[in-house]
Amino acid sequence: MNFKGIILIVCAVIFSVASYSFDKNCVTSKCHTDFKKFKIIHSPVEEDCESCHEKTGKHEFKLFYKDVNQVCTDCHEDRGGGKFLHGALKMKKCIFCHNPHGGDTKALIRTKRVDATCFECHDRETKEGKYIHGPNISGNCSICHDAHSSDNRYLLISPQEQLCVNCHTDKNYTNSGKKMHTALEDGCTGCHNPHASSFKYQLITSPKKICSECHSDLVDQAKQALYKHPPVNDGKGCVNCHDPHGSLYDNNLKDNQVSLCLSCHNKPIIGTDGKDYNIFKILTENPQKHGPIREGNCAGCHNPHGSNFYKILVAQYPKKFYTPYEKKRYSLCFECHEANLAENPETTVDTNFRNGSENLHYVHVHKKKGRTCRACHMAHASKLPKHIREETPFGKWDIPINFTINKNGGSCSPGCHRGYKYNRINPEKYQ
Repeated sequence: MNFKGIILIVCAVIFSVASYSFDKNCVTSKCHTDFKKFKIIHSPVEEDCESCHEKTGKHEFKLFYKDVNQVCTDCHEDRGGGKFLHGALKMKKCIFCHNPHGGDTKALIRTKRVDATCFECHDRETKEGKYIHGPNISGNCSICHDAHSSDNRYLLISPQEQLCVNCHTDKNYTNSGKKMHTALEDGCTGCHNPHASSFKYQLITSPKKICSECHSDLVDQAKQALYKHPPVNDGKGCVNCHDPHGSLYDNNLKDNQVSLCLSCHNKPIIGTDGKDYNIFKILTENPQKHGPIREGNCAGCHNPHGSNFYKILVAQYPKKFYTPYEKKRYSLCFECHEANLAENPETTVDTNFRNGSENLHYVHVHKKKGRTCRACHMAHASKLPKHIREETPFGKWDIPINFTINKNGGSCSPGCHRGYKYNRINPEKYQ
């Protein structure tokens, strides 16, 4: 074969291949050059358009199936097996979201960002707000939602109560021993907007209002209380003391009651006598702790949300140093202590502070200027048994008490009267 014959054969082969390419691969044709602009070209487009299209005439094609989704599921796994279907999938319109020829993302989404495709149907207001959820601001809705189907409402990729801790791992309290806030049992959206909000942490409303959605009784109490607890109404409000997600302690407290209270009450506080009291210092320096303190129960005497009784006490207690005796005035003390120790003038069982059977508690409180409990006892802690004071405040003077105790009685020699002894077995004779 001469050289001219070889050239003719080569040209015939080239023409044949070119003809095939133009017939089979539209990407290289003069009609669909825009397909080449995609960063990622759908593989059938690169390989053979007739994988999806059937030729019906000169440059006339139709899909193999009337159902577009069926064309897709010939190659792609059917993603519609979940309990909840995406609307586009329910309508069998994969092409609502995907470009069947190519795109700028691996999933061939029609837009450069996932959220732009979503907003063609969904309300763009989900991005409105000063504080926007990270996946939302990055435009990646698929971090939380399955674009095809799911067994969870809103096409969430996990049950709502699990979804958030997929990223917020520090809020996953499984096997941590922490008690989860009951508001989180059904997920985080009771308090947080998962898309965007005008409030920090994407809260659904202001921090001061959000707790009232469930705890309206406590919020109302705090507002109406005559004596208010500053942390409830100042700054962060409830979260000054409570962890809104979960805690090792009851009522979602950030720490045990005593430690939590002392995180503020570790500095001087003005008492009713006008003097400074540092509760941390009192508890640290005095080994004899009042029962509620020993039990770690500050709320046994104080209402942390506010109260109509001074010092945010849970019940009535005399505010003044001297006061005529009435049982109701000592409601706080009598929640734990028997009222008989102050009401029976004679007893051998109600109290050990007696001279024979004469009730010395009764003697002190049943006067025109009845002494209140604080005259002799420290409410939090003391160095002496029975929480007896070493000194009692009286205006500018701290009156020494000089109390001693022995097997059958004791004595005191305070600045307010001469020294007296008492004995339960052999009563002292008073003149």
